[in-house]
Amino acid sequence: MGTGTRSPVRRDAVEPLAGLELFSSLTPSERSDLSSSFMRRNYRRDEVLFFEGEPPEWLYVLTDGHVKLIKHSDDGRDIILHVAMPGDVIGGVAAFGRRSHPFTAQPMVPTTALRVAGPDFSRIMKRHPEVANRMMGDFIERLVEAHETMKSLATERVERRIARQLVKLASRAGREVPAGIEITVPLSRQDVADIAGTTVETAIRVLSRWRRSGMVLTIDGRLVVADYPALEETAEAGLGR
Repeated sequence: MGTGTRSPVRRDAVEPLAGLELFSSLTPSERSDLSSSFMRRNYRRDEVLFFEGEPPEWLYVLTDGHVKLIKHSDDGRDIILHVAMPGDVIGGVAAFGRRSHPFTAQPMVPTTALRVAGPDFSRIMKRHPEVANRMMGDFIERLVEAHETMKSLATERVERRIARQLVKLASRAGREVPAGIEITVPLSRQDVADIAGTTVETAIRVLSRWRRSGMVLTIDGRLVVADYPALEETAEAGLGR
């Protein structure tokens, strides 16, 4: 398990906590009281926060960067269930007993997170029910998303699966550029394959076809959606273009 680079202990955690939706209902004094429980950690790209199947120790609140949550399948393929972004909570099972991690968490870029021991965060939720409510809402959203991903893998054409995931990333992590909407999450060909549960070769073929049609572009290593309505139509209708 990656340990990351440890920053000095934590009165300076007050400001990062203040900017996170999870703690937005707390007063500055309450956030200050919690600051000593959190530790800032910096992680290199591809350094693993935790592996699927490991017993949970820490809960992470992402403050900068992107982390892919990977499910390892029986046939050896990886499936990206979710791409965590700043403000997201990772490893929440650590606050709910000793159930093992259901996925692997791996940064896609240099990443910073606030790390807190599971029992400490459990006590925080007991003291602040509003934080617990936000956590439960996040858990339910992730559960629904994971269920939809599994259903998609079983029933949908690969073009639709890729399109749906790119639409989702464009809406969550897209920015307007002259050529269209740039997905700010750096996606390798393997990542595109893993978010759709397909092979790299298939992902390359689909993206190449979409590039020829003008639906997507690659600029400075980032994927740009040049024709968002067409991508959205493919995501909704399941029609390859």
